[in-house]
Amino acid sequence: MKTMPEILASKRDGKKLLPEDFQFICNNINEIPREQLGALMMAIRINQLSEDETNSLTKAMIDSGTSFKQAKGRVDKHSTGGVGDKMSIILAPALAAAGATVPMLAGRGLAHTGGTIDKLEAIPGFNTALSFEEMKKNPCFISRQTDEIAPADRILYSIRDITATVAQIGLITASIISKKAAEGLEKLVLDVKCGRAAFMKTEFDARELAQMMVNTGTALGIDVIAQITAMDTPIGTMFGNAHEITECINCLKGGGSKDTMDLVYLQADALGFDIRPNINDGSALKEFNAMCVRQGVDQEIANQLCSEPWSVLQCGENTTHIRATKEGYISDIDALALGEVLCLIGAGRTGAKSKIDHGIGAVLNKIIGSKVTTGEPIISVDSPGTIPSAMKNKLLEAITISDQKIELKPRLIATITSV
Repeated sequence: MKTMPEILASKRDGKKLLPEDFQFICNNINEIPREQLGALMMAIRINQLSEDETNSLTKAMIDSGTSFKQAKGRVDKHSTGGVGDKMSIILAPALAAAGATVPMLAGRGLAHTGGTIDKLEAIPGFNTALSFEEMKKNPCFISRQTDEIAPADRILYSIRDITATVAQIGLITASIISKKAAEGLEKLVLDVKCGRAAFMKTEFDARELAQMMVNTGTALGIDVIAQITAMDTPIGTMFGNAHEITECINCLKGGGSKDTMDLVYLQADALGFDIRPNINDGSALKEFNAMCVRQGVDQEIANQLCSEPWSVLQCGENTTHIRATKEGYISDIDALALGEVLCLIGAGRTGAKSKIDHGIGAVLNKIIGSKVTTGEPIISVDSPGTIPSAMKNKLLEAITISDQKIELKPRLIATITSV
């Protein structure tokens, strides 16, 4: 058995680490000095991880904590994050209504991307910190990672976050797949975003990450499929925490934006479930209501939420309209700019201790392809007060109006399976 300095020296010199090296690290994660963990992350960032090393690290992370037993019908999805990416909140209850068990561990927002947990915490009383025992009793939940599940991942991620080593494909893969494998999944669908508002800017990088995650999950006995989807323009028409909950409820009622539901159906189909009947007959919305109550929401509030979302959700009192500067057709809306503005005015976090205002959000009054006239509102921003002129200008610059109408392109770029 190598010592930690010997493990560091091996990776520093570009050698492959062995399964027992990763087991040693993850089993002793609380005792290893943080300086050594930081050095390890940097050595991995520079010299990379092979597929075998990634598989070994992922398994060691799983073994460092408690896992659910793998079972037929246990399914989940994971997204690498985007602007307006609200599909989990629609998909989970719809899958449960269709007969699946959905043990969904989700995260908070990162940079300009919104987080599923932050969105759900806009609902009064919603508990996103279920214990492992509570998760075991729950057929469908969306909750944060617990101390028992892949604890080594939580510590290593915190180290990566402060050592500029987050963007390493093997480490990203091990972090994501360790948590998903610990859920005891039979099937997993991965939504790997690609484009200017995604962490993977190019299709090449998105494919590389998708293939690594698919291969690692498959090696652990999970049926994994990845969908590379475009993340240049915003998904849906509502953005911000309470706003996206509102749009999710509209979608569960059979309304909502087409591009959002196209992605939801794409993911459900990949998992082997046709959820369209459950959206149409109201059973998906009923399951969402039940999930809210199981996770701490008062039944009356859950009923009000599903009937009239804004009767229980916060919404900024001041509305700022971003208006068309000329007549024509909307040909582009920069999702990155929209996400950054919302984050900067308080809908997301700009630092470790910054707080979120769940009522800050934006609504797209017009989508790409829509005809607009001069002065017509395109984006409406809800906030506690007026937003800075620099933010208004940034949103104005995010909108492109052309003389010719363009057609919306499908978001699916490629489907990745195991090789």
